[in-house]
Amino acid sequence: MEIEDGATARTGADLVVECLAAEGVDLVAGVPGTTVMDLIDSLARQQAVRFVSTRHEQVAGFLADGVSRSGAGVGVCLVSRGPGAANAAIAVQNAYDESVPLVLLVGQVSAGVVERRAFEESDVVATFRPMSKWAVEIHQAERVPELLQRAVRTAVGGRPGPVVVSLPLDVLQDVVDDAVRPAVRSRNHPPGPAPAAVRDAVALLRDAERPVVLVGGGGGGDPAAVLELADRLGAPLLTTWLRQGSVPHDHPAFLGALGYGAHSVTEDVVRDADVLVALGCRFSEFTTKRWTLVSSDTRLVHVDVDPEELGRVYLPEVGIVADAALAARALTEAVDGTAPDLAARRADRRSALRESYERASSLSSPALADDDPAGGVSSVAAVSALQGIADTDGVLLVQDAPSFGPWSHRYLRLHRPGSFFGSAGGAMAWGLPAAMGLALARPGQRVVAVSGDGSFWMVAQDFETCVRESIPVVNVVMNNSAYGNTRDRQRAAHAGRYLGVFYGNPDLAEFARSLGGYGVRVTADDELGPALEKALAQDGPAIVDVVQDQMYGLPPGLLPPAAR
Repeated sequence: MEIEDGATARTGADLVVECLAAEGVDLVAGVPGTTVMDLIDSLARQQAVRFVSTRHEQVAGFLADGVSRSGAGVGVCLVSRGPGAANAAIAVQNAYDESVPLVLLVGQVSAGVVERRAFEESDVVATFRPMSKWAVEIHQAERVPELLQRAVRTAVGGRPGPVVVSLPLDVLQDVVDDAVRPAVRSRNHPPGPAPAAVRDAVALLRDAERPVVLVGGGGGGDPAAVLELADRLGAPLLTTWLRQGSVPHDHPAFLGALGYGAHSVTEDVVRDADVLVALGCRFSEFTTKRWTLVSSDTRLVHVDVDPEELGRVYLPEVGIVADAALAARALTEAVDGTAPDLAARRADRRSALRESYERASSLSSPALADDDPAGGVSSVAAVSALQGIADTDGVLLVQDAPSFGPWSHRYLRLHRPGSFFGSAGGAMAWGLPAAMGLALARPGQRVVAVSGDGSFWMVAQDFETCVRESIPVVNVVMNNSAYGNTRDRQRAAHAGRYLGVFYGNPDLAEFARSLGGYGVRVTADDELGPALEKALAQDGPAIVDVVQDQMYGLPPGLLPPAAR
């Protein structure tokens, strides 16, 4: 759009891009569409924010999720009206369930044609309100800075989560006064704990015999703070499901992660706890083994930044509304001042528990003696090969939702906090897109995504995006030609009546090469380590096709949740 002197007039679309840049956003993922073309054109003209076009809106949403988890800033996804927005809904739902900050921008039909059955018209706000922290439609271009910057603050503030902003076409096209500018970027400061609550918590901990520290997704941002608290208390430290990457596993306090695949020693220490300090966790179904682990006799100190989480599942004796890291440091300081001998009193018990955990989580554990796949690569060999990746500086490991998951949950040792990412929301096909977002946000690091073939093929088309955009993600695909988790449930709970869980696959290595990437197929244990090394040595994206037997599944002795 131009004004009389030939200069380009600023529009609502320009304001959106300016606001994103002002908030530190340097990447937007999305799929082009009619109602966002003005916004994409503004991105092209301003060149302040990179746009990555994906092959499906679901991928764009999960890619933005990966950007957010990288710590590089809030992830932003751009889609068009109706079907485009619906395709992105799975990423919004997953981000809401996992407390991941995300901003979804939806191009909407013009305000003048609303309720006239315009092409692909839908009520964006009503659709997304139940699965977001906030959903809003902007009706005036001049209000873009106010509402869009509020959207970013809402996404990252308090308990983080997704925010959805509907942008009607006429709002994006309207000319705005030159005086309308983005506000200065705001910064949120998390709340600290109330001193009285800290005193009450320390009074419980001082008299406890079997205290346990449990770290959730809201407590993993400062591993030093939570480990120091566990050390001062002489308490074992656990994490919730798929949050085991938040602390180093070689620390003497670490006793594993709860959830699907947890060791019995990990579960038993929670059952036996007389005081449980829960830092930023929500006591979800898998973490609590369907709410059976925490005894009614256990006295609970629950710390969460969201007051609505306190008492939602278990009533705490002491509830602390605060940032988990700030609360952990305050508790440590208070323990030092009132009961400095706690660690010495509990040292022998913690040491014995740690020894039991190390025996159970070893790949040489007697429990694995019966692991005998009929063919293909064993999961023991896969964990062993992935261990080398997990121990490598500069490599990030992403775990999708494969039936292989319980193997890594039990036996993979993680020594570098912040280098492992898993999705506890349950959405299949998260791994590849999230890995793309991490790789784009952390260009100096290599990213390895471990997926099942069922998950991978839901988004496999975007391996082409990796090639086109030079995103060097290594995809390790555990290929058993089956929806493994569902197969395991049918085997355990439905007498092996299999329906809808088996399918055929093309050659993944050939697929990778056909799109210009690197591909290698692995069919034996001794081939996997060298294949991973070669894939990591490539400059671009790669697929390592790890062929497993179609009926091969869980670690020996583990039952799927539905069969318990």
